[in-house]
Amino acid sequence: MKAALPIVLLTSALSWGAHAHEGYDNALKAYSCVDYPKALTLFKQYADQGHGLSQYMSGIMLEQGQGADADVKAAYDWYMKAAKQGLADAYYALGDMYMRGVFVPRDKVQANAWFQLASQGGHKLSNDMLAEDSLKLSGEQADKAAAFIKGWIEKLQK
Repeated sequence: MKAALPIVLLTSALSWGAHAHEGYDNALKAYSCVDYPKALTLFKQYADQGHGLSQYMSGIMLEQGQGADADVKAAYDWYMKAAKQGLADAYYALGDMYMRGVFVPRDKVQANAWFQLASQGGHKLSNDMLAEDSLKLSGEQADKAAAFIKGWIEKLQK
């Protein structure tokens, strides 16, 4: 399972050209200069074209109300689009939303599954989240999380 995630990420990265990379860099520059309206406009421009990191950053900005009013539904939607491209950061963000019950019902099985996917993708903080007592799963819950992870990875490989 672990090998599938990096391959998806590498394929996504290689399919995007230098133009998208330059645009993403410009969006990051605007973000780091706290020009949130410009950054969000740029991230969304590339997110709409399928750029996974821009989708993730659009989610971050909308969840936090940077560059626009906070919109957790839109943030969730952007995280999900980025997750469909195999981005570990998006998996982490979704796990966090399920753990806190933001936009979605609080669900420790879903949170645990998303954090496991993030961990498999190399996201370091997800291991800390998985160690939390509040995310420890019973045998049946662990089976449900494993089934979700298996199904997700199968979807990504299609």
